[in-house]
Amino acid sequence: MTSTGTTVRIIECTYTDELHRHYDGQTEAQDAYIELDLREGTLLASYNAEIGNAIPFTVHHGFERRYGIPTLTGDAADRAMEEIRPLAERILADWEEHWDGNNMVARLGEDAQAAEEEIEEKLGDFDESDMVTEWDIDGATNGCEVDVYGITADTTDERLDEIEATIIKDLVDVSASDVVVCHGLDTYLRDVRDELAEEDPLNPAELRAAREYLGLTGDHLAKLLGVNPRTLRSWEQGRDSIPGRIRPEIAELKAAADKAVAEMVESCQGEEEPVLITYRDDEEYQAANRGGRWTASWHRRICARAAEQTRARIDYAETDED
Repeated sequence: MTSTGTTVRIIECTYTDELHRHYDGQTEAQDAYIELDLREGTLLASYNAEIGNAIPFTVHHGFERRYGIPTLTGDAADRAMEEIRPLAERILADWEEHWDGNNMVARLGEDAQAAEEEIEEKLGDFDESDMVTEWDIDGATNGCEVDVYGITADTTDERLDEIEATIIKDLVDVSASDVVVCHGLDTYLRDVRDELAEEDPLNPAELRAAREYLGLTGDHLAKLLGVNPRTLRSWEQGRDSIPGRIRPEIAELKAAADKAVAEMVESCQGEEEPVLITYRDDEEYQAANRGGRWTASWHRRICARAAEQTRARIDYAETDED
């Protein structure tokens, strides 16, 4: 049974480093390939999701033809697929399903076999600029990130992401390719921050002050931190030491609150008599913010901070009883 059509549809890559995948614990990135699906009539580029020599049955039985390639950029992979499309269409026009005594397998005709050989030849020559460049941690970092980027125990994940992007941009300047990755760089930067937090954890007064700054009860802050409320009370009362990880987590909560204040201040711009609407209790807050992670007291605190900057009035949301 041959394919019902010979037109190949290319499934293009959606982002530049799509073919790069480096699993934790592996010394090298996964192999990449271009795949021709004989039954679907499609070409796509991807990486081998399996670790080791395992392959899907559809590949083993020949219905999905895989051609090894370097870890190309998305644009280079798309160009390569477009270049081999005519050869892929020759294969699509010259194959059949065949019972080999155990399974149905794909059997290529002579012209399809010749076209496949040409594909493998064409996919054997790429420039370095076509490939994703992978740097290792030792090459990408120098151990001075704390001083260079001002990393502290309170540095947020968002700021670490910005630092990672800056490091990658600098690596692009000295790489053959414009697409650069560094496996584990995000983890490295978080470890640097977390080590600083372990060396300088919050004390009980700082933790309580932060909770009150956020307008949160102990129970709700405990929920956000993923600990038992009794544990949080013990930390605030100084009975137990506060783990280092709590410091950056508190910094994240403060950053989220600062962002909410900034958005509220912006909403007041251009208003002659701005009014900030808040909530009487958590039930009312949740009714207006389905699935929200915060509380009414947190929202009132945000409103108070925004009102300080805008001189806005604060009022409760109207209810059916009003």
